[in-house]
Amino acid sequence: MQTVSTASFAREPGWLQSLAARIGRRRMWWLFCVAWVALIVVGIVNGPRYDYRAYMKQWARVLAGGNPWLDDPGNVYGVGHQILAVLFLVHPLAPKLLYILSSFGTFLVMFGAQRRDLAIGLATFALLFATPFFVILTPMFGVEDTLVTFLTLFAVDLRVRQARTIAPALLLAAAVLTKVYPLALLPFIATDRGVINFRFVGVFGAVMCLGLLATVAVWGLPALGIVPFAFVRDGKMLSIFWFLSQSGLSPIAHSTLARALIVWNSAVVAAVMASLYALHFFGKMRALPGTVVAMLGLLAFYKVGNPQYFLCSASLLIYFLTVDRDRGTLEDRPLLGAAAAYLVVLNVFQIWYQISGGSVRYPEVRAFVGLPAFVTGIVLMSRILSRELRGRPDPVRDAPVPA
Repeated sequence: MQTVSTASFAREPGWLQSLAARIGRRRMWWLFCVAWVALIVVGIVNGPRYDYRAYMKQWARVLAGGNPWLDDPGNVYGVGHQILAVLFLVHPLAPKLLYILSSFGTFLVMFGAQRRDLAIGLATFALLFATPFFVILTPMFGVEDTLVTFLTLFAVDLRVRQARTIAPALLLAAAVLTKVYPLALLPFIATDRGVINFRFVGVFGAVMCLGLLATVAVWGLPALGIVPFAFVRDGKMLSIFWFLSQSGLSPIAHSTLARALIVWNSAVVAAVMASLYALHFFGKMRALPGTVVAMLGLLAFYKVGNPQYFLCSASLLIYFLTVDRDRGTLEDRPLLGAAAAYLVVLNVFQIWYQISGGSVRYPEVRAFVGLPAFVTGIVLMSRILSRELRGRPDPVRDAPVPA
């Protein structure tokens, strides 16, 4: 049985220590299993909802021999999504079960990285499986981003904590071949303290090329259309650009400037990510906080603010706060306050979305939520950057341990 150092355990809140001690390790795992079974039941009972209905149509089209992109130009999912048609053939809800299991996998990756600290594990479990944001999006809606989040987080864990190369490159490539947005994290994961791991980048690139070549061989060039389509999509909910374009509180609502910001959003995102990487590289930031900042920045400035994308940023944030606690993340009240505000915004929005039937009946509220999501995201990014750039990490203590 793995034990936790007294110094590490002492950092946790007293009530959490007491609760974890009372429950004990064996009872804790029974609690986890009971909760997971309940979430699976919730997922099955709720059936296909939200985007899962669109997934089913796409998988049915694939099984019928159709082209998933040529027949549906609005299909923004990669070949990883199309392959899941095999699971859909077994049972219409089999892919949804995979997504729910992926959320369990995300927790297990975090728990292992947290050195199986019971108090931290209990708090993490509560955040992932007892908050509206995660519960609604994962077991109820069955969004595919749960799988993408698991693959991305597992890749980050293997790369930055265990210093592996091939396995995390394969996992990140699998995530990108399913949905494109984790691609923006590649340079940050590959760069630690100003040193780029070109072998990691090379393996990732090779796997991506093989995956894309196989996809084109089966379905032709329309498969590559998901990248340009991501640039021409309209603004959505949790995006600041949707707020600027649609909200009555925006000084430029429905103006030519607001529209231009959405049309040229790809240039804005590219400039932001390039700036963040310059800070990451020249500031010799560690890969983990740099990756978290990159994900937060991507979603803060991308025009399509679908809530499911934020599963990845929220999960990476929780991983960073709990795994990096030896560097004082759980003692940094401004950081915890910024993180709490960010998560509160996501949870409040998801509750509102659920009780209002997608909030479409309240266009002003739907347009407003992009503002608090942006503000809390920027404050959180600033706090992480100031911590990392102000205090240089100890190269001995913080160096990843090779597996």
